[in-house]
Amino acid sequence: MKVERKAEEGIFFKIRFNTAHGDTALYWRIIIDEEEYLATSLQCLAPTYSDASFDKKAGVIKYHIAGRCNEFYIDDNDNATFK
Repeated sequence: MKVERKAEEGIFFKIRFNTAHGDTALYWRIIIDEEEYLATSLQCLAPTYSDASFDKKAGVIKYHIAGRCNEFYIDDNDNATFK
């Protein structure tokens, strides 16, 4: 397992398409506590909703899928799971 996070109080996450994936299969950006993770695929077993927030660095509003889960994993093949 590359990444494993668990929190009973919940983990707030944002999912965005990775426009800078280049020649890689890392199509998804996952943002948790301002830390970014990259993944090839997503399995989301937690409630989600569409959302927007202002990106201070870029100076624009960015749209994403957001949610809260109790467990977050990225396996050795870069597949992300939210439970």
